Amino acid sequence: MASPTIQSLDRGLEILSIIARSGSPMSLNDIAGHFTIDRSSVFRLINTLVQKGFVQQDEETKRYSLGYKVLELSGFFNETSNIERLIRPILKRVVSVTHQNTHLAVMDGQEVVFLAVEQPRDRVTLNLSVGNREPLIATALGKAMLAFADEDELASVMDRASFIKYTENTIETPEKLKEVLKHVRINRVAYDDEEYKPGIVCVAAPVLDHRQHALYSIGISGPTDLIRPYWEEYSRIVRDAGMEASGLLGGPVLPEK
Repeated sequence: MASPTIQSLDRGLEILSIIARSGSPMSLNDIAGHFTIDRSSVFRLINTLVQKGFVQQDEETKRYSLGYKVLELSGFFNETSNIERLIRPILKRVVSVTHQNTHLAVMDGQEVVFLAVEQPRDRVTLNLSVGNREPLIATALGKAMLAFADEDELASVMDRASFIKYTENTIETPEKLKEVLKHVRINRVAYDDEEYKPGIVCVAAPVLDHRQHALYSIGISGPTDLIRPYWEEYSRIVRDAGMEASGLLGGPVLPEK
């Protein structure tokens, strides 16, 4: 049985596909001919896409073509794909040295999303995969990126954050989180000390671009008893990996003091 869909969204996405496949600008009648609904309904859908930048209309011919927003999203997709291939060798080196689950993540709203995962062959201690989502403020991966967010972005996250208490160690207030982020920014390494899942810890470092904005983060995670005895050593390894990856993006390779 197929999952339910939102009809208007489905039609809007179909309009984008129709315009993309046409190879040339299309009139309203051309687009409406692909649907059984009335022309005015199709116009409202197209107009919404125009207002959001996904479709553009030529002022003279009144024909429609794909808008700049599609190109922007395409650029983000290509950048993410290239980043994964670019940083994968660094992840492989980290997992070979630490024998811990190693991952690359990106910030998405109030969550981090795993873009790449490398796991040790000798022991798989966590079930991690690309696409996994975890809470931003309760994870080292999230704090590594959030520490380098600008004031507006940080304020937005703070306003929306629910500060759910996942474990006894979870940060519970904006004030405490801001204090932690200051140390992350100075040392370029963040920690999740059983803040999201009991018995699981994580060490992460930001991946900075030339503007010193953390686009991604690199981290390792695993059972406390496997990481805690090597906390300092693993912190250095992960921090160095973050700096190496930052260098590939034109970011600073030395920590801020």
